[in-house]
Amino acid sequence: MYPKKRPVAGGLPTIALTAVALISVPAFAQQTPVFAPGNLVVSVEGCGVLGGTCAGVANGSGTGSGNSSSTGYGDNQASPMSLFVYEPTGTTGATYLRSLALPQMVSGANFPVSAEYGSSSEAALHLSRSGKYLTIMGYGVNANSFNENPPAYGAAPSNALGQSGSLTGKSYTAVPRVVALIDAYGNIDSSTAVYNVFNTNNPRSVFTADDKNAYISGQGTGSDATGGVFLTPLGVVNNAPVAITGLDTTNNTISQDTRDVQIVNGSLYVSVDTKGGSNSARSYIGTLGTAGNLPTTTVGGPVMLNSYGNSGGTGKETITTGANSNGNSLNAGLQINVSPVGFFFANPSTLYVADSGNPKNNSADSSLGNGGLEKWINSKADGSGSWSLAYTLYNGLNLVKNSKSSGTTGLYGLAGMVVGGQVQLYATNYTLTDLDQTYLYAITDTLSYTVASQAASETFTQLAAAPVDSNFKGVSFAPVAPAQVTPTITWATPAAITFGSALSSEQLNATASIPGTFVYSPAAGSVLSAGAGQTLSVTFTPADTTAYTTASKTTTITVNPAASPASLVVTKALSRSGGNVTVTVTIANAGGTAATNVVLTGVKVGSATATPLPATVGTIPAGGTAQVTVTVPGTVGASGAASSLSITGSYSGGALNSSARIMLP
Repeated sequence: MYPKKRPVAGGLPTIALTAVALISVPAFAQQTPVFAPGNLVVSVEGCGVLGGTCAGVANGSGTGSGNSSSTGYGDNQASPMSLFVYEPTGTTGATYLRSLALPQMVSGANFPVSAEYGSSSEAALHLSRSGKYLTIMGYGVNANSFNENPPAYGAAPSNALGQSGSLTGKSYTAVPRVVALIDAYGNIDSSTAVYNVFNTNNPRSVFTADDKNAYISGQGTGSDATGGVFLTPLGVVNNAPVAITGLDTTNNTISQDTRDVQIVNGSLYVSVDTKGGSNSARSYIGTLGTAGNLPTTTVGGPVMLNSYGNSGGTGKETITTGANSNGNSLNAGLQINVSPVGFFFANPSTLYVADSGNPKNNSADSSLGNGGLEKWINSKADGSGSWSLAYTLYNGLNLVKNSKSSGTTGLYGLAGMVVGGQVQLYATNYTLTDLDQTYLYAITDTLSYTVASQAASETFTQLAAAPVDSNFKGVSFAPVAPAQVTPTITWATPAAITFGSALSSEQLNATASIPGTFVYSPAAGSVLSAGAGQTLSVTFTPADTTAYTTASKTTTITVNPAASPASLVVTKALSRSGGNVTVTVTIANAGGTAATNVVLTGVKVGSATATPLPATVGTIPAGGTAQVTVTVPGTVGASGAASSLSITGSYSGGALNSSARIMLP
């Protein structure tokens, strides 16, 4: 691998990692959606092969135990990331549809996106506020290349990708933390690479409100300032993201440790569960900045939601007992620490929280946690009151105490939607060891329920299990392609032209609000006949046929007669009437000036002369016509007999002469 310079936010130089095989498909070019509305998407670390084996793994060092094979990726090694797509049937079932691999090679400005296999705190998956993109974070390395020589990529000579360094200006090759955006067509933009964040630790989540800038969350290490929530523009390499949380409150030398970051109703929320002794111990969900205003500068640590646990902010909660216990079946009557990860606001006063059940914070009397799906209710409908833990959904999760050696202690990723008065919730599990089996679960809760006894029959359904050598992490609903927009075509009525002039860009000059191509009818070069109100039409095909439809427009044009001498053209029609032959003579002026003193002097069929003649026509204007009807005796011949027709006449400046062989009518 060779260093390559890239554009950097703020103009700071950096070194990025390149590879020899390049993906040729540009970001957001594909036109066929791979996600349908309502699909579920799960982020997957590891091989991500459903029903297959972990083929093509370099330096695989799986243990062969748990959900790991001896040929798969080992715990904490670099591994690929992929997305599994499911079609859910409510919360009772889900059909696997396909997988989408995140890139492992450089393509233009796009970085690889890898994971630390078995990490308990990575790969949160979110839908951008616009609904156009899925967002996820990873490491900007090719997994197999990293595993071949990990000390070259980080400050610590370790096989753990999460211990790779992200600091620039060091003797090692810095590993950027990369933001990937995935659209409804499966196109992946991984051109956002951030250095000097989450050094030797995990990038956890990313959320964008405007698809131009993103808040990223993760953990640093030791006494550095690289953990917490940062703000970065999308689509660039950034050496200096804006620190939103800043340093911790312990002694202002330690960075924050944050988990899931989201924007809800214009406010920035983040979940935290930090370990006492390394920085300020806290376990709660809090806000950053003022309500309804997204911060763009450092605002300090998150402010705990009102009454989310104890007033000290360390997330202690005393679990009640009896039919309306607000905890799981393992912790009734105990004081525990909460451990929030993913969260979902069903409305301003109802908050669902995926709790890991294995808190980092150990300030409570009991070391047990509150694993499961917590339902928090606010005392005021607008969410401005106090929050209280109503109950915890856990049936069907087969939870174990966090003192066990393996198993599921709680939940990690969470996605939800409100359908009528029901809340459909989808979650992935949190496990004690990095190689335990992971699952996708679903449950339906009644929004109006406030106590555990009401929800006693609600049970999680296992929708899917991660394949061997793979871990389920985040879960989200799929991005949706925005409705196509009809472009605006502007086309002024063109000025009149003179007969004989070909159509050109002076008349065929429509414009559109977006790039694309125009097809005109009649086409450029066409010569129209003289006349007013003639129709011109155009069809516009946009360059981006994903976001825009084709469009059409019409206008009219007047073609004035040419300023040329009168030119008379004769046509004739014969018929029988009462035994005689009737000849109708039509005289058209194809010239640009009037024909005056027009006289039809003779019409002969065979040797018979028509009457009455001569016939005075007078003036025929430019473009105009005149008709004269004369009669020939029937004795000229029988119907079907061959004969001849001759016409003579005159007008000022010219003469009429026409003759033809005919068949008598």
